[in-house]
Amino acid sequence: MDDYIPRLKKCIKTGKTGQAKTIIEQLAQRHDSEKEETLQILALAPDKIAFELLDFLSRKENQDPQIYSRLTQLIIDRSHLNYTFIQILLDHAEKPTISSAVPLIRHILSNETEKTVLNKIIRAAGKLQINALTDDIAEFIFYDDALLKRETVKALERIGTPHSCQKLEQASRTEKCDQDILDAIEVLKTQTQEESTQKIEELKEEEQVPLKSVESLTAESHQERFQAIKHFSGDSLSASKLLSSHLDTENDDLTLNLLQITARAIPHNAVNDLFSIINNKKTDNAIKFAAYNALASFPELESAASIIQGVSEPAMFVRMAAIKALDKNLSDLVCAEIKTKIESGTKTGETLAQTILDARAKNLIEYLMISDTFSYIASNYLARSAPEAVLDTFINILENRKLRSTAKKYKDLKEEKTAQNREEFIVISLSESVLNVYSKLIYSCGFSSLTFLRAQDAFETIVANAPRAIICDLFLNNMTGLDLAREVRGLYPEDKVPVIISSLQKTLEPKKLKQEMDLSGATTFCTFPPKTTQIKSWVK
Repeated sequence: MDDYIPRLKKCIKTGKTGQAKTIIEQLAQRHDSEKEETLQILALAPDKIAFELLDFLSRKENQDPQIYSRLTQLIIDRSHLNYTFIQILLDHAEKPTISSAVPLIRHILSNETEKTVLNKIIRAAGKLQINALTDDIAEFIFYDDALLKRETVKALERIGTPHSCQKLEQASRTEKCDQDILDAIEVLKTQTQEESTQKIEELKEEEQVPLKSVESLTAESHQERFQAIKHFSGDSLSASKLLSSHLDTENDDLTLNLLQITARAIPHNAVNDLFSIINNKKTDNAIKFAAYNALASFPELESAASIIQGVSEPAMFVRMAAIKALDKNLSDLVCAEIKTKIESGTKTGETLAQTILDARAKNLIEYLMISDTFSYIASNYLARSAPEAVLDTFINILENRKLRSTAKKYKDLKEEKTAQNREEFIVISLSESVLNVYSKLIYSCGFSSLTFLRAQDAFETIVANAPRAIICDLFLNNMTGLDLAREVRGLYPEDKVPVIISSLQKTLEPKKLKQEMDLSGATTFCTFPPKTTQIKSWVK
């Protein structure tokens, strides 16, 4: 192996972009490990240099099929952080790739002010006939910019759908009407009017959201809230529209319940709204947690670049939820950023490494095992204060990597911890992040925990052995925590097994739930996350 990587690093550090291009021209012939390191170097390079080099590598004559998808992902990630990078994608990618980035492009159209970038997006939308961007680009007819308006009209004509015609007709009834708009409408009128009318009616129907159900999300009755959550969770389109139309609400419980609906319905149109929530510095920690938790519910995100900031959140539970979302969406940019933070030699880096372990972020942990710094931090933390569940995850990773002797070391360590015979809590939540936060807090209080995503699985364990206490989400899949408390009371009295109802909700205070809790046999209500002193008080 020659000095390929050191030379590239030096060129980037000194800003010698021309020499860097000469070096990365050889990328297709380099070893796989060098290709990976090159991408991670570009992930952290300054914007100006990174733009030129990524643009250079994206040209057809320089494309390496082995890393094309990762290169594309890196460009998308950097576009989330600096909108000008989207131009590389528009210049060099094929239509399917650009179409897959529609959520990102929508976000850019809503927030970018640089006319060169906006013009290129509008032109690409028309040229490639990206119908999904019709509503977004149509807004530029009403901007005070003649060039953007002209390009928008041309793009809508090229898209050529009944919906694009409808947008032009709407504009023709305003002071923005001109001959370009009238000419475009005339061209599009050759298409079937019936199809256009049908599409308009469909759009009108989609926009209707029953107000009564929206209001019931903040009803005083927890059962009414629960039924509303279940109602909207079955319709991803309504879920997306609800979140979008209530982003500015000052009712935190409404936002929290809309985020819970989003986590259940997984509407892809809601991703940019989730990013807006986590990017707002004034957002409450509970809402940030719920937003990251919703993002973690999606099987795959177009880019997780906007989530990286979450690993630096001061609140442990918010940081853990952000890491869980990142773990499902690793990319060269994400990995490079996190590895750099951990290897910074700061207390913040050590805390981040421990939180990744507590979040049981398997993919991130496995990647970071290449880092001596992470391995050292992990070894100390696992031996000192990590819950058994965290040890189980680490052991599983070691066994999958065929590192049997190291795995045995941690198995022995787990046996030592298990031998301490800590009293056991059972925790039930639909959120893995909630479970992991409780696991950490409970362990720090001198207890151990068993965690469950399904109430039925937990109940089978509860029947077999009485736990020290049960902590349960207020809202589960098909039942509430109070429903579960009633079933537990059929087995054990309150003084033997307390049942704690946990929720992010803020207006459902204990006094409002007191009568229902008394009837169900639930012991107390706590706002998530509790303090360790609260946890200890539950089992005095």
